Amino acid sequence: MSWATDIRVVIGLDFGTTYSGFSLYHCEAEDIGDIRYRPKLPEPLTYKKAITDYLYEMGKLAKENVHKFWPGIDFMENVLIVLTIPAEYSENDKAIMRDCIYNAKLINNKFSEKLQITTEPEAAAIYCLYSSLKEHKLTKSGTNFMVVDCGGGTVDLTTRKLLEENQLE
Repeated sequence: MSWATDIRVVIGLDFGTTYSGFSLYHCEAEDIGDIRYRPKLPEPLTYKKAITDYLYEMGKLAKENVHKFWPGIDFMENVLIVLTIPAEYSENDKAIMRDCIYNAKLINNKFSEKLQITTEPEAAAIYCLYSSLKEHKLTKSGTNFMVVDCGGGTVDLTTRKLLEENQLE
């Protein structure tokens, strides 16, 4: 994973059914920002064009904020984008989202490893694990926990088990 050594900023991009947003994390400074975004799109558009245009505008805002907070960051070289998607998305849906992100100019290669896709429940479970490890609350291997993600249009319930070496089942 030699590309990972170049990453200085991680953008968490949440493409939601009601609202979408992104968060910024600088790998060295522990600075986190959170921005919510909801543009009205003109009619009629194909869904791929609408998603691409929407992501392009979110990307402009994300790029502006990265450059504002951390001048000198090369977006295409030093930024990892982690896209969260609904749990029910198929592999085809994931491929469409990757195409849209590429067409929105957020990555410079359609198959770039600097775009990672995860489901919303997986992202929430990882966040819960990370937060509880920092506070020494969830440390015993074999512990089960439930994540309840109440979005604008959906509710996802997921159970996870903490395995050895802080891995999730």
